[in-house]
Amino acid sequence: MTTEATWEKRVAAWRASGLTAAEFSAGQGFAASTLRWWASRLRHAKKAPQIALARVVTRPSASAEGHAPLVIELGSARVLVPTGVDREALAIVLDLLRVERLR
Repeated sequence: MTTEATWEKRVAAWRASGLTAAEFSAGQGFAASTLRWWASRLRHAKKAPQIALARVVTRPSASAEGHAPLVIELGSARVLVPTGVDREALAIVLDLLRVERLR
């Protein structure tokens, strides 16, 4: 069992006990301050947002304008964004990819 899993169980048992941190930790082999620290850490870890990042790669293009297209990779999806693309349309495509990836 990982350290975090061990502390998740201890914190849950402490909260269910109705005891103070000092009362609960007495004779358990850990300090009340450590119990409170883990409770805080675990609470904040659950609130952390999950952020999906896209890898952006630029590659040379044979376009007449001489500008390289933008390649956006999100998971297994790859979107080639040509120069002058409609920003609204691109935003819709990226939103749909993000939603699909979160499923």
